[in-house]
Amino acid sequence: MKHWIYPDLFKRMKRGPQIITIKDMAIISAFTGVCNGYRIVDAGAGSGFLAAYLGNLVKPDGFVVSYEKRSDHAKIAEMNMKRAGLEEFVKIKNRDIFEGIDERDLDLITLDMPETFKAVRMSFDALKSGGWLVSYVPTIEQMRTFALECENVGFERIENFETGLRNMLIKERGTRPQTKGIMHTGYITFARKATEK
Repeated sequence: MKHWIYPDLFKRMKRGPQIITIKDMAIISAFTGVCNGYRIVDAGAGSGFLAAYLGNLVKPDGFVVSYEKRSDHAKIAEMNMKRAGLEEFVKIKNRDIFEGIDERDLDLITLDMPETFKAVRMSFDALKSGGWLVSYVPTIEQMRTFALECENVGFERIENFETGLRNMLIKERGTRPQTKGIMHTGYITFARKATEK
């Protein structure tokens, strides 16, 4: 089977619901240290783009389990894992994460849904010491609610971000930012479960 690097695979995968963009995926993996061997739960799989990106990073010794409550979205995500050759490393679970997280001793949980705050307590219990919880939401109010819940539950190192990416137009007569492009995509919150001393 052909091995695809993610930027090429990104263009080949089928899009259903809105996806997390590459710039935000890169921030998530960089801030949480995703690498081979990581054990990850992803929720709100959608088309599976983030799950595939993370699956590429954790193989061959890690895994990603991606929860998706909508069966139509789960089917698209499963198809994309096959297209990416990642079925061995990424499992799509057609279930609402609010019903509970089966996996334990996780390095990272990513939540891409409007009410991420509802999964904070169960995420804390499923993460290993030093594990990360990441929320990706569309509004500031949702980010605030999630961050406050993380603080209430006992997470540490809570940080909130919006990332921007400006493409530059380079011409013989001068260089300037392009007038069109993707600016705001979503709000990201990182929270870490304290490391045992």
